[in-house]
Amino acid sequence: MKKFIILLIVLGLATVGALFYIKDKRYDVVITQENIDASLVKRFPMTKRYLLIFSITYSNPQVTLLENEDRVQVGLDATVHLRIDGESKDLGGTAFVTSGIRYDSETQEFFLDEAEISKLEIKGIPEKLTTQVSNFASKAAKEYIEKRPVYRIEAKDAKTTAAKLLLKGFEIKNKAIYVTLGI
Repeated sequence: MKKFIILLIVLGLATVGALFYIKDKRYDVVITQENIDASLVKRFPMTKRYLLIFSITYSNPQVTLLENEDRVQVGLDATVHLRIDGESKDLGGTAFVTSGIRYDSETQEFFLDEAEISKLEIKGIPEKLTTQVSNFASKAAKEYIEKRPVYRIEAKDAKTTAAKLLLKGFEIKNKAIYVTLGI
């Protein structure tokens, strides 16, 4: 019984010591615009269908880091394929999605988060479908962008594998996202 208590005390002290050691440790990650571009290019084009009425295809993602807002903007080419009265039409336009950054400590991946469609322009959509197409197109872009990681921390050294780190903050400057992780 004494050995068990001594073992618990030693483990407790080791745990407390480890927490004090890593408490103020920070790990900085730089995610460049090129990293995000490369990640998004692999995932596009994407097409999503809405019933049998129309589909939307997003392609050609173009990333802009918005320094003053600490947000990421993704410009997309948008093509809506409509079937109206037995006739097919492809209507082109653009969409701009702005988002923040989210870090998943379990997978050590960064995601675009809280995405919002800041602009959606597709010319030629019949008036009776405008709201429906806009709502669906916005939802499709938001879901697609938020579900796929744009960067993953690679375990290159003890510093990156030491602990599952939490996002402390990020700042966009010099065409890169500077992320601070820690406990």
